[in-house]
Amino acid sequence: MLKVVVVGIEGEINMGFIVRLCKNFNVDELAIVNPQIDPWSEEVRRFAANGADYLYSGKVRIYESLDDALRGAAISACTSGVVSVEGTDLLRRAIELNDFADTAVRYGSVAVVFGRESVGLTRNEISKCDILVHIASNPEYPILNLSHAVGIVLYVLYKAFKKDSVLDKIDKVDEEQLRILDRYVDELASLISSNELQKRLFITLFRRLNRRTLLSRSEAGLMITFIRRICSKIKKEGA
Repeated sequence: MLKVVVVGIEGEINMGFIVRLCKNFNVDELAIVNPQIDPWSEEVRRFAANGADYLYSGKVRIYESLDDALRGAAISACTSGVVSVEGTDLLRRAIELNDFADTAVRYGSVAVVFGRESVGLTRNEISKCDILVHIASNPEYPILNLSHAVGIVLYVLYKAFKKDSVLDKIDKVDEEQLRILDRYVDELASLISSNELQKRLFITLFRRLNRRTLLSRSEAGLMITFIRRICSKIKKEGA
């Protein structure tokens, strides 16, 4: 379970964007602590766009305190652009977002806390979390817009938890197609290489490229047709 906790949100536009992001990344709960705006206002709905139905899904909940919002989370992380570089302020000792994602996947219930647009989280609020997380950015200006920070964190966690993506539906190349493609690459390399060493290098290069690029079936089919026609043309011209 992934819970996004936003403390003292001050802007309806940011609220709308966050609602939309929570739908984008299938967040289990959006916990709003002491909001300074109406989370269900027309402005919020407008900026949530097609994610506005998330507002009425039962996943958006209002809490009076951060303690209540964090109750039940196996691990919680506060986010901040202000960290202790020298490590002397233990409360501001942070880890990078990717490191947190590697840790979060081990837990069944994860809460990520974001602060106010104006002042972020207080030290007392940060003390209530298990970990302080920092999003790597320009050291000269590390403070991100609230909804932007939420989007970055959710994307990284979504990838870490290996949740569904439309890319999963791509019809990926199968082993038989790869063998056929390899055969035509071998034939082309034999036709154009100056020597045996160059031939082996060509073959190795194209086999590695074909496997690293995660070809779809249609892309592999086009590659096979393309290389087959080149081979046929070279043979005809050499005849």
